[in-house]
Amino acid sequence: MAKSLIFLAALCLATAVNSQCINPTPRPEIRSLSPEDRGRFFRALNQLRSNGELDRLSRLHVDNADNIHGHPVFLAFHRVFVNDFAAALNRVDPGVPVPYWDWSLDASNPITSDLFTNDYLGGNGKGDQGCVQSGPFANWQMSVDSPHCLSRKFNQGDSIAPFWPPEALLSMQKTCTQYGALSSGIENGCHGAVHLGISGDMSTMFAPNDPFFFLHHGMVDKLWYDWQLMEPNTRFQQYDNSNYKDGQVSGDDLIPGYPGMRVRDSLDPRSGLCYVYVDSGSRAATKRLMQEIDRQTSGKNAGGPMSAQTGGPTQLASAPSMPPSSAAGPDAHNGPPSPMRPQNTDISAAARASGNGSPSAESTAQLNDITTQVSRLSGNDDSRASASAALHNQQINFLQNTLLNSMAGGRSLDLAGALHGHRHRFLRRLINAVVPREYTDEKALGSSDILTGLVGGLLGKDGLVGHLLQGLGHVVEVLPQGLGETLKAVGGIAEGVTNDVFDILKLPKVDMSKVPEAERRIPYVAALPNWWYEHNNLNATYAAQLHAQVHDMIDGYNSIPGYVSPAVAHYVAKKYGNAQ
Repeated sequence: MAKSLIFLAALCLATAVNSQCINPTPRPEIRSLSPEDRGRFFRALNQLRSNGELDRLSRLHVDNADNIHGHPVFLAFHRVFVNDFAAALNRVDPGVPVPYWDWSLDASNPITSDLFTNDYLGGNGKGDQGCVQSGPFANWQMSVDSPHCLSRKFNQGDSIAPFWPPEALLSMQKTCTQYGALSSGIENGCHGAVHLGISGDMSTMFAPNDPFFFLHHGMVDKLWYDWQLMEPNTRFQQYDNSNYKDGQVSGDDLIPGYPGMRVRDSLDPRSGLCYVYVDSGSRAATKRLMQEIDRQTSGKNAGGPMSAQTGGPTQLASAPSMPPSSAAGPDAHNGPPSPMRPQNTDISAAARASGNGSPSAESTAQLNDITTQVSRLSGNDDSRASASAALHNQQINFLQNTLLNSMAGGRSLDLAGALHGHRHRFLRRLINAVVPREYTDEKALGSSDILTGLVGGLLGKDGLVGHLLQGLGHVVEVLPQGLGETLKAVGGIAEGVTNDVFDILKLPKVDMSKVPEAERRIPYVAALPNWWYEHNNLNATYAAQLHAQVHDMIDGYNSIPGYVSPAVAHYVAKKYGNAQ
């Protein structure tokens, strides 16, 4: 407690002396540090372990975990927490650099990152306990939460599953119009993949035992900072509860673990906290690619470049994104305005339009009843007034596309056939949970089987719709809908644009035609286990939706001829650059 108060006093002094922070401290990507500065950073870290500061930080994180994770304060707390770490470093070595790790550059094949070498943070742990025995933190003994060795247990044995690629991160930043949407997107999406990829201590609430924690959360903080810079006049004051179940929040709310420190004190790091981030090149390279995609798609979509409308390169099949509230101050609740009303849907008309005839009168009545109930849950009922139209349309598409497209007048529903298409990968996983029997390609389910499963699985007490909506009082879009399909219409990426990507990243150019196809593609991101979401007060269904959208996005980028992701460029340059 005493050391936390020292940190707060130093912060208050800095704010009082220099409220404008004329010379903010730059925070660089760790690989841009000289070997000397990198060694200095590691020596300071070893001193924090020796003097008990690292234990203090880990204990503070453990003690406040339930008030941090799954709540709007997630980003604000970790911004202050990483700055507390930076202050501790500077107490043992004034002026020591405090870097972050841009793991999006390593997203394609994380295990090949320099950070897992002895020159950086060392590699995987050894033995049953996963004790770290390499790098500058070899043989560390920790005391929080109980005495143990510093542990790492990579989630794929000797390897690590891919992270969110830079394209997904930029799309999220450009799509989110509210602080809470961004915070929940990071927390339910990209944040956990890094923690569980490294695992060991990193998969626990005492993750700050591992220095990877602070480098990772430096990147998380940079994602927020870059989003704020996109609209600096409003976003450096914005704080809201969008996509969280919490009640109204305010910039006057206290940050857990830091008495007297309010959320408003964390919102603009350029002033009181007095630091800025130096880009690694990944974001700039991704923006260069997005500019080219926008150029090619703007003429094909009415209304001009799609990125200007929604924040992704394109968006065809989603409901309009909600604008930010006019009340942008830190004291305001910045949830979305009045709910958007979903479109009316006529089941019989939809079936006839699909060319498959009309369903029976009984089936039509049952399906229309389901549609009506879903519609009430998704925006027409006062108790769900803030639910988004996009969520409604997802349920309507479930009924129309998945069920009715396989229906003919006197024929039962062929669920296996209806769910065979690539577009319904996410829905296939969901229907497996809601239909209470197995099916095969040879034997179709009847209408009564489908309807029974849907009524219970979609609309029952523990049904899908209720689970999606439970606690999400303010649903704001996080990733663009329908992006994958639009990306498939892009004609290709010219070699000159690819060369720009390598130049921006300061990488040796690689002849991509000589790189195996599997290594040219952006890999899928692994789904995280349900215990992670439960442990962190998160929504597994919401996370599954984000996961499916990221995979749809990855499919789209991989379909573009000549497209080279910055993460792929970073990987292939490291592997093939010198040889070529």
